Amino acid sequence: MNRDRFILQQPFVPLRADQFHMMCTDRKDISVFYEFTIKDGNEQMMQAVPDGAVDLLFSIGESHVHSAIGGTVLGVKQWSMDIGGIHFGVRFRPGECTLPKGLTIQDVVNADVEAETDWFGPCLAERLAGCHTFAERIEVFQQCFVHAVYRETGHPTEYLESYMRRRIYESRGMISMKALTEETGYSACYLRRVFGNVHGISPKQFETFLRFQYVLHHMKHHTGTLEEIALECGYYDQSHMIKDFKKFSGTTPEQYYHMVPEAVHSKQMEVQ
Repeated sequence: MNRDRFILQQPFVPLRADQFHMMCTDRKDISVFYEFTIKDGNEQMMQAVPDGAVDLLFSIGESHVHSAIGGTVLGVKQWSMDIGGIHFGVRFRPGECTLPKGLTIQDVVNADVEAETDWFGPCLAERLAGCHTFAERIEVFQQCFVHAVYRETGHPTEYLESYMRRRIYESRGMISMKALTEETGYSACYLRRVFGNVHGISPKQFETFLRFQYVLHHMKHHTGTLEEIALECGYYDQSHMIKDFKKFSGTTPEQYYHMVPEAVHSKQMEVQ
């Protein structure tokens, strides 16, 4: 598994949404596009779990298009969602999002911040509202986003953060700060600041979230005991994994197994 390319999961969204669709991408910046609706009478609270990523969500109604940016949550969290209309989402890869001017990554961590839809592209709100299919909305967003957003690259700290992120992936979230300081030659304080400026969280938090995401991936795609999954995903033992799992999902692994597999596979439609 290419650990910086596997799909970060929000497994409870398909459970509580209607007509959920998702398309994975090979883009450097965007991991997946997704879309869902919420009908009147259904659960209006969406449960988010930590993933270290930033999501951009467009709520498309008959007479409006609202957009909001949400960074990673720090623990399991409930989000209130509007019923009716279409919710079209863009999930950026960790460290690869581009935010509107005046907004920092710290502003969106564990928060849901309203944004001007057309910042992400000229006439984007109007064009999204005129789309009839999920595929059309993806195409329109990509066309507008390419022309509207400029991201400065080449700063020395960008390469440093990228190196740290790659080493965290390679180690399955188990590399120590001491090892990173020895490998880079920079102090732990400086490394934390550089990483925090990009992600809004510390390297240790990112590692913890990543290990949890690996567990979700293994529980969905592989067989094995909880102890085997824990060791494969970089935990010291099963109890260590269960403690994090309950904190980040609000449920135990056993309860999760009963809740998710059938519903996810029946309601989630992945387009490769």
